[in-house]
Amino acid sequence: MKNMVRFFAAALSTMVCLGGDLVKPISTGELWNGPKAAAQNKYLAGARYAPVDETTWRMANGSFTFGKLHAGEVLLHWGEDNIDSLRVIVYSKGDDGAIDREEFLKKIEDAKEALNEISGVEGKKKKVNVKETGVQVECWEWVWETGAARMDASYTGEISRKAKRGKKSKEMVQPFEAEFIRVDLGPDAAAIAHGGASDKVTRKELRGSIQKEEDGTVWLDGVNMVDQGQKGYCVPATLARVFAFYGMDGVDQHALAALCDSSADGGTSSNSMEAAMAAICKKFPVKLITIEDYQSVVMALMEPYNKVAKKKGKQQLSFATPPLDVADPELLKQVRAGKKSQVKKWMGAVKKHIDAGTPVLWSVTLGIYKEEIAVPQARGGHMRLIIGYNMKEQTIIYSDSWGAGHEKKTMPAAEAAAMTTGRYAIKLK
Repeated sequence: MKNMVRFFAAALSTMVCLGGDLVKPISTGELWNGPKAAAQNKYLAGARYAPVDETTWRMANGSFTFGKLHAGEVLLHWGEDNIDSLRVIVYSKGDDGAIDREEFLKKIEDAKEALNEISGVEGKKKKVNVKETGVQVECWEWVWETGAARMDASYTGEISRKAKRGKKSKEMVQPFEAEFIRVDLGPDAAAIAHGGASDKVTRKELRGSIQKEEDGTVWLDGVNMVDQGQKGYCVPATLARVFAFYGMDGVDQHALAALCDSSADGGTSSNSMEAAMAAICKKFPVKLITIEDYQSVVMALMEPYNKVAKKKGKQQLSFATPPLDVADPELLKQVRAGKKSQVKKWMGAVKKHIDAGTPVLWSVTLGIYKEEIAVPQARGGHMRLIIGYNMKEQTIIYSDSWGAGHEKKTMPAAEAAAMTTGRYAIKLK
């Protein structure tokens, strides 16, 4: 998945940030106590942001400082009428690139020292169950009279383990790779608590999220936005949205990126995407359902498309390049969705899962058809969510991990079917 998001890079780089240092209002608890209007005037004046959804702002880099705490991406979460919490990304492989073990450990120690100063107390190591988060996380917590902070640091590798080979055993060591360091700040420990795998909702609660409109539109309410930012994290961001929908909001895109082996520029490769999703789902109380995978899509498309393309003098598809990257838009729609029965069958799978309260992970090739809202990516692979449908109008409701404006969009089912490279559902066990 390449060149995911350039919109924020352009938008945020032009912003002049006037915000100040937040150590004092965090330390004293003043940041969390005032009404929204007062907070905006006092603490956020001049700061620039991109809304993620109605309750979350992604602040432009440099909007605030936190004393000695290094701040990359900063997410500000609103409560009913006040700032509820802040998430500060100290380090992310997706944003900052690879670093070695020594630099990673230094960032952790520097962050601990900064949080000791902010809180006035010594941070305490907290045990985190890997079954709850999916990845190995080292965690520290600071709780004082007027606030709380939590730092999670994750890396892979350098874990020695014995692999049995007949009667012998051999020590195996994986190479070190830093993943992320994130800090959550809030008025108390409850405000920064993470929802793990054991916090999943029930199937009954999922069915309660289904909304039905008078015009026949059926859609899932409560699918929160996760903004992938400038990173090629469409797969982990989309997975994180599904996990949050199921109540497991502590399993964020950075943790899932580690499991997906995603990078900032390359994203998650198409070849490894399905295997990565399957491996992730085995770590949590969910099951991956494959509706149609990339290989089956391409194999089913090649012969009928090339047959028609040859008759019309159009370029035929080959395996030398991703087929949908070069396919003719109208010919593609004719072959994949030219018959009512084809669209009906494609929509049937969508209806089945949405009616069960399950969003559909939808892998597509962008840039084939014009969409109602411009997307910040040229033609190429992407993953999004289908969250609803209208059988009468033959349309789908879908959502992208690009922040505000991309929460709920509509597309004709014929075009949706034509641009599809895979569809999956994650169900609760």
